[in-house]
Amino acid sequence: MKEETDVNISETVWERFRGFYIFHSSFVKKYFGILLFAITLGAICGIVMVLFNYLLIFFELAFQNSLFPYFISPIIAGVLTGFLVKFCKCERILGTGAAEFIEDVNLFEMGEINERDKSERGVRRVKNLIAKTTATSWTFGSGMVCGLEGPGLLIGGNLGYLFFKSEKFGLKKGDALFIGASACTSAILKAPISGALFCAELPYYNHIRYSSLIPSLIASCVAYIIYCLFFDFEPLIQTDITITPESTNYLTLLPLLIFFGIISGLFVLIFMSLLRTFRAYLNTTFFNMNALWILPLLGAIGYSVFLFFIIPILSQDFQNMFLSPDTDFLDFFTFMVKNHQIEWTVLLILLLLFGVAIFFSIGTSNSAGIILPMMLIGAILGGFFGVLFYPEHPELFVLIGIAAVLGASLNNPITAIFLLIEMTWEPFLFIPASIVTIISYIFSGPSAIIPGQKRV
Repeated sequence: MKEETDVNISETVWERFRGFYIFHSSFVKKYFGILLFAITLGAICGIVMVLFNYLLIFFELAFQNSLFPYFISPIIAGVLTGFLVKFCKCERILGTGAAEFIEDVNLFEMGEINERDKSERGVRRVKNLIAKTTATSWTFGSGMVCGLEGPGLLIGGNLGYLFFKSEKFGLKKGDALFIGASACTSAILKAPISGALFCAELPYYNHIRYSSLIPSLIASCVAYIIYCLFFDFEPLIQTDITITPESTNYLTLLPLLIFFGIISGLFVLIFMSLLRTFRAYLNTTFFNMNALWILPLLGAIGYSVFLFFIIPILSQDFQNMFLSPDTDFLDFFTFMVKNHQIEWTVLLILLLLFGVAIFFSIGTSNSAGIILPMMLIGAILGGFFGVLFYPEHPELFVLIGIAAVLGASLNNPITAIFLLIEMTWEPFLFIPASIVTIISYIFSGPSAIIPGQKRV
């Protein structure tokens, strides 16, 4: 009897061990395939983003070295974008590119793509992808204020979709889009963690997609490494910040952080409400006239007239803010504010002028991303606040203003916090940026500039 009991126990232990082995090996095998997919897709996305950045450089040099005056370049870009919309039927290139990514995600999650739709959408997908990439490139090169995440989302999402169609990696619907989009966005922003978080937060008001986050992070890191092999391993924003945790009086700083969070949240609420209303009115008006293709041209003409009047009255230091707005200007701007070389009245004027520039670019549905414009206007708002209320280290508010405005305007507070850390390589900013960004996100309300975000 005892021997039978021992045999039964041995068989039970063996069966449990065997069951655990089968479960564990299938789990490892499944995720090994997904990780292999993430590494492969990340490498491809990194190479593609290197080529995309060279395309940006090409158009930037082409416009800078052209025979046309600076205020004509945006008009040329507007004409080219209008041509694509009018004659190539590429209406989907209008706007930031984030809405198209969200639409694809929603369609996959709801399973509303049948085989015929896949074939038809495949043709449109390739056409819009090429058109969006080139349109954003010449918009950026012409000097209009323009973010670059739109093509990253679309290029990466479509590369992920191609892998999903192969049905070789056991991917869930939508995960492939997130992984590819994360890799491309991370590379162009030089921020692997933030790129993955951005794509995971983007389609939702109050949710993060965790199911694809791990492979997205791996793909993003691979793409980032490949991209930096060509464009240097260095922070995108050179801060030269002197404030340290040891030199900070948190009893004095904390109330200012809370106050600035409220101010930036209310600023985003008002600014985004005006921008959404302006853009919705133009889109509705020109859609009813069957003339959406005119919108980017009108915006470009308005931007050119705007440049024609303001560039002559600006100092050489600030002309580049409107002629070629990019992260290099943030380096210069942070240095100027840090060394008290800008008065608060000048910062207020710059804030108003840059807001107008965003209306002409983003508000008229030009092919331009939203991240860089929000970073720049957040830096100006932070500089204005820092000069007035924290003159010991005003550059601190320049930097956390980037995260506050970006997180509130996109409904992506976690992304904005990590993006600031990755772009500056300043871990000290994590706590003050978190406080300000979360408060700003709360006070800005639930709506964002990007349509299609849903509540889960």
